[in-house]
Amino acid sequence: MDGVLYRGTEDLPGAASTISELRARDYKIGFLTNNSGNTRSIYVNRFAEYGIEIRETEVMTSGEATARFLVEQGHIGKRIYVIGKKGLCSTLRSVGFIPDSDDEGDSCDLVVIGWDKKFTFEKIARAQNEVLFNGAELYATNIDAMFPASEGKLLPGAGAMVSAVETASGRKATVIGKPKTISLKYLLKELDEENASPDDVWVVGDRLDTDIACGNAYGAHTVCVTTGIASREDAESATGDNHPDFIIDSLEELPELFS
Repeated sequence: MDGVLYRGTEDLPGAASTISELRARDYKIGFLTNNSGNTRSIYVNRFAEYGIEIRETEVMTSGEATARFLVEQGHIGKRIYVIGKKGLCSTLRSVGFIPDSDDEGDSCDLVVIGWDKKFTFEKIARAQNEVLFNGAELYATNIDAMFPASEGKLLPGAGAMVSAVETASGRKATVIGKPKTISLKYLLKELDEENASPDDVWVVGDRLDTDIACGNAYGAHTVCVTTGIASREDAESATGDNHPDFIIDSLEELPELFS
């Protein structure tokens, strides 16, 4: 969503009108994000500010997907050391987990890492100890190296935090968000389209290594919009799962692909 519908705190031209046009054509639209720090209700309110009306069931965050995945793995009720924003803790708590985000605390069963603006040495150290000495399983909501901010700037993503803990612990995290297809499948289920043919699914994104790779891995049609991370040159030269089926320079061009 960030880099496609908005960039940082600024909405991108044509976002609201494009969504309205596609809805008028009876297309089902879902919003999939690797951002784990915001709850789905926050996105409902944020989109409303941009003139886009959505329901919570049309949004899937990497935090929501992580919570659902951990429930399916039988971890319900376990204590989790969380590196991330309050929204991630809230999401995990809402399905029955016991999140702990203090630098020091009781031993935990799981470590979950999302984006954390207040990431510190102490957090690396606690996560390292939870994994190495308490046997905690390590999970990452996503491994984005960076994400677009306002005024054309970039900021470090959750992948930077995940890499630090992986290096310190010598363990690899189980990744939930894009480019894995886990969160996409949860979103399709929310849209009552879990049985839809991959050929009927279109994934639109600004990142080649997450959005486009996820869509291609699922077998969907993929569209790279060059308003976020990837440039047209990046998309044209990409290979394998990172290469999109289509490249557009504005979301306003999207409806033309369905004409």
